[in-house]
Amino acid sequence: MLVRKRFEKLYILFEGYLSTVILTGILIILPFTLPYTALANEVLIFSLVAVSFDLCLGYTGIMMFCQAAIWGTGLYATALTLLHFTQNIFAAIFFGVLSATILAVIVGAIATKRAHTYMVLITMAFSELIYFIAYQWDDVTGGSDGLTGIPRPNLEIPGIISIDLQAQLNYYFFILFFFLLSFIIIKRITISPFGRILQGIRENEARAQSIGYNTRIYKIVVFGIAGMFMGLSGSLYVMLVRYAHISNVGIDISGNIIMMELIGGMGTLFGPILGAFLFTITADIASAYWDRWLIILGVICIVFVLFARGGIWVLMRDLGKRFFNVHPPQRKTTATFYGDKLEKSTGGQI
Repeated sequence: MLVRKRFEKLYILFEGYLSTVILTGILIILPFTLPYTALANEVLIFSLVAVSFDLCLGYTGIMMFCQAAIWGTGLYATALTLLHFTQNIFAAIFFGVLSATILAVIVGAIATKRAHTYMVLITMAFSELIYFIAYQWDDVTGGSDGLTGIPRPNLEIPGIISIDLQAQLNYYFFILFFFLLSFIIIKRITISPFGRILQGIRENEARAQSIGYNTRIYKIVVFGIAGMFMGLSGSLYVMLVRYAHISNVGIDISGNIIMMELIGGMGTLFGPILGAFLFTITADIASAYWDRWLIILGVICIVFVLFARGGIWVLMRDLGKRFFNVHPPQRKTTATFYGDKLEKSTGGQI
Protein backbone atom coordinates (compact mmCIF):
# COMPACT_ATOMS: atom_id res chain seq x y z
CA MET A 1 0.00 0.00 0.00
CA LEU A 2 2.85 2.38 0.85
CA VAL A 3 4.54 1.67 -2.49
CA ARG A 4 1.27 2.28 -4.28
CA LYS A 5 0.70 5.66 -2.60
CA ARG A 6 4.25 6.75 -3.36
CA PHE A 7 3.86 5.73 -7.00
CA GLU A 8 0.60 7.68 -7.24
CA LYS A 9 2.30 10.82 -5.92
CA LEU A 10 5.26 10.29 -8.26
CA TYR A 11 2.90 9.78 -11.20
CA ILE A 12 1.06 13.06 -10.52
CA LEU A 13 4.37 14.88 -10.09
CA PHE A 14 5.69 13.38 -13.33
CA GLU A 15 2.61 14.50 -15.28
CA GLY A 16 3.15 18.02 -13.97
CA TYR A 17 6.66 19.28 -13.31
CA LEU A 18 8.96 16.28 -13.39
CA SER A 19 8.31 15.20 -16.98
CA THR A 20 9.52 18.51 -18.40
CA VAL A 21 12.58 18.52 -16.14
CA ILE A 22 13.49 14.96 -17.17
CA LEU A 23 12.97 15.80 -20.84
CA THR A 24 15.28 18.80 -20.50
CA GLY A 25 17.96 16.67 -18.86
CA ILE A 26 17.76 14.01 -21.57
CA LEU A 27 18.00 16.60 -24.35
CA ILE A 28 21.01 18.26 -22.73
CA ILE A 29 23.03 15.03 -22.84
CA LEU A 30 21.60 13.83 -26.18
CA PRO A 31 24.33 15.24 -28.48
CA PHE A 32 27.01 13.49 -26.39
CA THR A 33 25.35 10.08 -26.80
CA LEU A 34 24.72 10.03 -30.58
CA PRO A 35 27.36 9.28 -33.23
CA TYR A 36 27.52 12.91 -34.38
CA THR A 37 26.03 16.18 -33.22
CA ALA A 38 24.26 17.00 -36.49
CA LEU A 39 22.05 13.95 -35.93
CA ALA A 40 21.00 15.32 -32.54
CA ASN A 41 20.18 18.62 -34.24
CA GLU A 42 17.87 16.82 -36.68
CA VAL A 43 16.18 14.92 -33.86
CA LEU A 44 15.43 18.16 -32.05
CA ILE A 45 14.15 19.96 -35.16
CA PHE A 46 11.82 17.14 -36.23
CA SER A 47 10.66 16.72 -32.64
CA LEU A 48 9.48 20.33 -32.74
CA VAL A 49 7.51 19.89 -35.95
CA ALA A 50 6.03 16.61 -34.67
CA VAL A 51 4.89 18.24 -31.41
CA SER A 52 3.37 21.08 -33.45
CA PHE A 53 1.43 18.58 -35.54
CA ASP A 54 0.30 16.81 -32.37
CA LEU A 55 -1.54 19.98 -31.41
CA CYS A 56 -3.62 19.54 -34.58
CA LEU A 57 -4.13 15.78 -34.79
CA GLY A 58 -3.68 14.61 -31.22
CA TYR A 59 -5.52 17.39 -29.41
CA THR A 60 -7.97 18.79 -31.95
CA GLY A 61 -8.53 15.83 -34.25
CA ILE A 62 -7.42 17.70 -37.40
CA MET A 63 -5.78 15.45 -39.96
CA MET A 64 -3.84 17.24 -42.69
CA PHE A 65 -1.18 16.64 -45.32
CA CYS A 66 0.25 20.15 -45.67
CA GLN A 67 2.86 19.95 -42.90
CA ALA A 68 5.70 19.95 -45.42
CA ALA A 69 4.28 22.95 -47.28
CA ILE A 70 4.09 24.99 -44.07
CA TRP A 71 7.45 23.76 -42.79
CA GLY A 72 9.07 24.33 -46.19
CA THR A 73 7.62 27.83 -46.50
CA GLY A 74 9.31 28.83 -43.27
CA LEU A 75 12.48 27.18 -44.53
CA TYR A 76 12.49 29.05 -47.86
CA ALA A 77 11.53 32.38 -46.26
CA THR A 78 14.47 32.14 -43.86
CA ALA A 79 16.84 31.12 -46.66
CA LEU A 80 15.78 34.04 -48.88
CA THR A 81 16.06 36.49 -45.98
CA LEU A 82 19.61 35.37 -45.24
CA LEU A 83 20.66 35.41 -48.90
CA HIS A 84 19.11 38.68 -50.06
CA PHE A 85 18.11 40.91 -47.14
CA THR A 86 19.91 40.51 -43.83
CA GLN A 87 22.05 38.01 -41.98
CA ASN A 88 20.55 38.87 -38.63
CA ILE A 89 19.55 35.46 -37.28
CA PHE A 90 16.53 36.72 -35.37
CA ALA A 91 15.17 38.60 -38.40
CA ALA A 92 15.61 35.49 -40.54
CA ILE A 93 13.74 33.34 -38.03
CA PHE A 94 11.02 35.97 -37.67
CA PHE A 95 10.27 36.08 -41.39
CA GLY A 96 10.33 32.29 -41.58
CA VAL A 97 7.83 31.98 -38.72
CA LEU A 98 5.65 34.79 -40.09
CA SER A 99 5.40 33.34 -43.60
CA ALA A 100 4.61 29.84 -42.32
CA THR A 101 1.95 31.19 -39.95
CA ILE A 102 0.27 33.20 -42.72
CA LEU A 103 0.19 30.16 -45.01
CA ALA A 104 -1.16 27.95 -42.23
CA VAL A 105 -3.99 30.39 -41.48
CA ILE A 106 -4.89 30.62 -45.18
CA VAL A 107 -4.91 26.83 -45.53
CA GLY A 108 -6.90 26.48 -42.33
CA ALA A 109 -9.48 29.08 -43.36
CA ILE A 110 -10.14 27.25 -46.63
CA ALA A 111 -9.77 23.65 -45.47
CA THR A 112 -12.05 24.00 -42.44
CA LYS A 113 -14.98 24.86 -44.70
CA ARG A 114 -15.15 21.12 -45.24
CA ALA A 115 -14.73 18.19 -42.88
CA HIS A 116 -13.08 14.79 -42.68
CA THR A 117 -11.86 13.41 -46.02
CA TYR A 118 -12.59 16.58 -47.97
CA MET A 119 -10.55 18.70 -45.55
CA VAL A 120 -7.63 16.29 -45.85
CA LEU A 121 -7.79 16.45 -49.65
CA ILE A 122 -7.81 20.26 -49.57
CA THR A 123 -4.67 20.34 -47.42
CA MET A 124 -3.04 17.84 -49.76
CA ALA A 125 -3.92 20.07 -52.72
CA PHE A 126 -2.25 23.03 -51.00
CA SER A 127 0.82 20.89 -50.41
CA GLU A 128 1.07 20.10 -54.11
CA LEU A 129 0.46 23.76 -54.98
CA ILE A 130 3.39 24.94 -52.82
CA TYR A 131 5.59 22.21 -54.31
CA PHE A 132 4.66 23.30 -57.85
CA ILE A 133 5.43 26.95 -57.02
CA ALA A 134 8.81 26.02 -55.56
CA TYR A 135 9.59 23.93 -58.65
CA GLN A 136 8.53 26.52 -61.24
CA TRP A 137 9.70 29.74 -59.60
CA ASP A 138 13.38 29.25 -60.47
CA ASP A 139 14.41 32.86 -59.97
CA VAL A 140 13.35 32.81 -56.32
CA THR A 141 13.53 29.21 -55.11
CA GLY A 142 16.20 27.87 -57.44
CA GLY A 143 13.78 25.29 -58.84
CA SER A 144 15.03 21.73 -58.83
CA ASP A 145 18.56 22.93 -58.03
CA GLY A 146 17.49 24.61 -54.82
CA LEU A 147 19.27 27.38 -52.94
CA THR A 148 22.86 26.84 -51.85
CA GLY A 149 25.34 28.80 -49.81
CA ILE A 150 22.84 29.74 -47.11
CA PRO A 151 24.80 31.23 -44.21
CA ARG A 152 24.35 30.38 -40.56
CA PRO A 153 24.82 33.68 -38.74
CA ASN A 154 26.36 33.82 -35.32
CA LEU A 155 24.27 34.82 -32.33
CA GLU A 156 25.12 38.48 -31.92
CA ILE A 157 23.52 40.87 -29.44
CA PRO A 158 25.75 43.97 -29.44
CA GLY A 159 27.23 44.69 -26.06
CA ILE A 160 25.55 41.65 -24.49
CA ILE A 161 26.48 38.33 -26.10
CA SER A 162 28.37 36.85 -29.03
CA ILE A 163 28.23 33.10 -29.68
CA ASP A 164 29.79 31.24 -32.59
CA LEU A 165 27.02 29.02 -34.04
CA GLN A 166 29.23 27.46 -36.72
CA ALA A 167 30.07 24.70 -34.25
CA GLN A 168 27.36 22.03 -34.34
CA LEU A 169 27.27 21.70 -30.55
CA ASN A 170 26.74 25.42 -30.07
CA TYR A 171 23.98 25.37 -32.66
CA TYR A 172 22.37 22.39 -30.91
CA PHE A 173 21.93 24.34 -27.70
CA PHE A 174 20.63 27.29 -29.71
CA ILE A 175 17.95 24.97 -31.15
CA LEU A 176 17.35 23.48 -27.71
CA PHE A 177 16.46 26.90 -26.30
CA PHE A 178 13.78 27.43 -28.95
CA PHE A 179 12.54 23.85 -28.62
CA LEU A 180 12.05 24.02 -24.85
CA LEU A 181 10.40 27.42 -25.10
CA SER A 182 8.04 26.11 -27.79
CA PHE A 183 7.32 22.92 -25.86
CA ILE A 184 6.38 24.80 -22.71
CA ILE A 185 4.11 27.14 -24.67
CA ILE A 186 2.38 24.24 -26.44
CA LYS A 187 1.96 22.33 -23.19
CA ARG A 188 0.45 25.37 -21.51
CA ILE A 189 -1.96 25.67 -24.43
CA THR A 190 -3.09 22.06 -24.04
CA ILE A 191 -3.91 22.44 -20.33
CA SER A 192 -5.54 25.85 -20.66
CA PRO A 193 -9.31 26.38 -21.08
CA PHE A 194 -8.61 26.93 -24.78
CA GLY A 195 -6.88 23.55 -24.93
CA ARG A 196 -9.82 21.85 -23.18
CA ILE A 197 -12.16 23.25 -25.81
CA LEU A 198 -9.89 21.86 -28.52
CA GLN A 199 -10.08 18.42 -26.92
CA GLY A 200 -13.84 18.80 -26.66
CA ILE A 201 -13.96 19.49 -30.40
CA ARG A 202 -11.92 16.36 -30.98
CA GLU A 203 -14.27 14.24 -28.87
CA ASN A 204 -17.58 15.62 -30.12
CA GLU A 205 -17.54 18.59 -32.51
CA ALA A 206 -21.32 18.58 -32.99
CA ARG A 207 -21.88 18.94 -29.24
CA ALA A 208 -19.34 21.78 -29.06
CA GLN A 209 -21.22 23.60 -31.82
CA SER A 210 -24.57 23.01 -30.15
CA ILE A 211 -23.49 24.82 -26.98
CA GLY A 212 -22.19 27.86 -28.85
CA TYR A 213 -18.55 27.27 -29.77
CA ASN A 214 -17.53 28.32 -33.28
CA THR A 215 -15.41 25.24 -33.92
CA ARG A 216 -14.19 26.49 -37.29
CA ILE A 217 -12.56 29.54 -35.67
CA TYR A 218 -10.83 27.31 -33.12
CA LYS A 219 -9.53 25.07 -35.88
CA ILE A 220 -8.16 28.02 -37.84
CA VAL A 221 -6.40 29.28 -34.71
CA VAL A 222 -4.88 25.82 -34.18
CA PHE A 223 -3.67 25.79 -37.79
CA GLY A 224 -2.00 29.15 -37.16
CA ILE A 225 -0.37 28.12 -33.87
CA ALA A 226 0.92 24.84 -35.31
CA GLY A 227 2.11 26.65 -38.43
CA MET A 228 4.06 29.12 -36.31
CA PHE A 229 6.07 26.36 -34.64
CA MET A 230 6.46 24.42 -37.90
CA GLY A 231 7.87 27.57 -39.47
CA LEU A 232 10.30 27.92 -36.57
CA SER A 233 11.41 24.33 -37.12
CA GLY A 234 11.92 24.96 -40.84
CA SER A 235 13.96 28.09 -40.13
CA LEU A 236 16.26 26.23 -37.77
CA TYR A 237 16.62 23.33 -40.22
CA VAL A 238 17.68 25.43 -43.21
CA MET A 239 20.43 27.03 -41.15
CA LEU A 240 21.53 23.56 -40.07
CA VAL A 241 21.91 22.08 -43.57
CA ARG A 242 22.54 25.44 -45.32
CA TYR A 243 20.58 24.25 -48.32
CA ALA A 244 16.96 24.66 -49.42
CA HIS A 245 15.53 22.18 -51.92
CA ILE A 246 12.05 21.45 -53.26
CA SER A 247 12.18 18.07 -51.52
CA ASN A 248 11.66 20.05 -48.30
CA VAL A 249 8.13 20.89 -49.44
CA GLY A 250 7.41 17.42 -50.83
CA ILE A 251 4.47 15.43 -49.52
CA ASP A 252 6.80 12.66 -48.36
CA ILE A 253 7.95 14.98 -45.56
CA SER A 254 4.32 15.22 -44.42
CA GLY A 255 4.13 11.43 -44.44
CA ASN A 256 7.25 11.20 -42.29
CA ILE A 257 5.80 13.61 -39.73
CA ILE A 258 2.58 11.59 -39.55
CA MET A 259 4.61 8.42 -38.99
CA MET A 260 6.49 10.10 -36.13
CA GLU A 261 3.16 11.01 -34.58
CA LEU A 262 1.63 7.54 -34.95
CA ILE A 263 4.70 5.66 -33.72
CA GLY A 264 5.28 7.94 -30.73
CA GLY A 265 1.67 8.44 -29.65
CA MET A 266 -1.00 11.03 -30.42
CA GLY A 267 -2.23 13.55 -27.88
CA THR A 268 0.70 13.12 -25.50
CA LEU A 269 3.30 15.75 -26.58
CA PHE A 270 6.07 13.45 -25.33
CA GLY A 271 5.07 10.70 -27.76
CA PRO A 272 5.88 12.72 -30.91
CA ILE A 273 9.31 13.53 -29.48
CA LEU A 274 9.97 9.83 -28.96
CA GLY A 275 8.59 9.08 -32.42
CA ALA A 276 10.80 11.73 -34.04
CA PHE A 277 13.83 10.34 -32.21
CA LEU A 278 13.19 6.75 -33.31
CA PHE A 279 12.31 7.77 -36.87
CA THR A 280 15.40 9.94 -37.33
CA ILE A 281 17.80 7.44 -35.76
CA THR A 282 16.30 4.50 -37.69
CA ALA A 283 16.43 6.45 -40.95
CA ASP A 284 20.07 7.37 -40.40
CA ILE A 285 21.15 3.81 -39.60
CA ALA A 286 18.95 1.89 -42.05
CA SER A 287 19.64 4.19 -45.02
CA ALA A 288 23.34 3.34 -44.75
CA TYR A 289 22.61 -0.34 -45.39
CA TRP A 290 19.47 -0.48 -47.53
CA ASP A 291 18.08 1.95 -50.12
CA ARG A 292 14.51 0.84 -49.41
CA TRP A 293 14.71 1.48 -45.68
CA LEU A 294 11.32 3.21 -45.69
CA ILE A 295 9.74 -0.25 -45.98
CA ILE A 296 11.00 -0.96 -42.44
CA LEU A 297 9.41 2.19 -41.08
CA GLY A 298 6.22 1.48 -43.00
CA VAL A 299 5.91 -1.95 -41.40
CA ILE A 300 6.61 -0.49 -37.95
CA CYS A 301 3.92 2.14 -38.50
CA ILE A 302 1.38 -0.50 -39.60
CA VAL A 303 2.13 -2.61 -36.51
CA PHE A 304 1.55 0.32 -34.18
CA VAL A 305 -1.65 1.38 -35.92
CA LEU A 306 -3.05 -2.17 -35.68
CA PHE A 307 -1.82 -3.30 -32.27
CA ALA A 308 -0.66 -0.24 -30.28
CA ARG A 309 -2.78 2.69 -31.38
CA GLY A 310 -1.62 4.79 -28.47
CA GLY A 311 1.97 4.62 -29.71
CA ILE A 312 5.14 3.83 -27.82
CA TRP A 313 4.57 6.46 -25.13
CA VAL A 314 1.17 5.13 -24.08
CA LEU A 315 2.49 1.56 -24.29
CA MET A 316 5.35 2.42 -21.95
CA ARG A 317 3.00 4.18 -19.55
CA ASP A 318 0.61 1.22 -19.43
CA LEU A 319 3.47 -1.21 -18.86
CA GLY A 320 4.69 0.94 -15.98
CA LYS A 321 1.26 0.83 -14.35
CA ARG A 322 1.09 -2.95 -14.71
CA PHE A 323 4.61 -3.40 -13.37
CA PHE A 324 3.76 -1.53 -10.17
CA ASN A 325 0.24 -3.03 -10.13
CA VAL A 326 -1.33 0.32 -9.32
CA HIS A 327 -3.89 2.58 -10.90
CA PRO A 328 -2.95 6.24 -10.42
CA PRO A 329 -5.79 8.70 -9.84
CA GLN A 330 -7.54 9.49 -13.09
CA ARG A 331 -6.86 13.05 -14.17
CA LYS A 332 -9.11 14.51 -16.80
CA THR A 333 -7.26 14.87 -20.05
CA THR A 334 -10.18 15.66 -22.30
CA ALA A 335 -13.04 18.09 -22.23
CA THR A 336 -16.37 16.64 -21.22
CA PHE A 337 -19.73 18.03 -22.19
CA TYR A 338 -22.53 18.17 -19.66
CA GLY A 339 -25.81 19.69 -20.70
CA ASP A 340 -25.18 23.20 -21.96
CA LYS A 341 -21.64 23.75 -20.75
CA LEU A 342 -18.12 22.45 -21.28
CA GLU A 343 -16.47 21.18 -18.12
CA LYS A 344 -12.80 22.20 -18.03
CA SER A 345 -10.29 20.28 -15.93
CA THR A 346 -7.24 21.96 -14.51
CA GLY A 347 -4.69 19.41 -15.70
CA GLY A 348 -1.04 19.44 -14.68
CA GLN A 349 1.47 22.23 -14.49
CA ILE A 350 4.82 22.73 -16.08
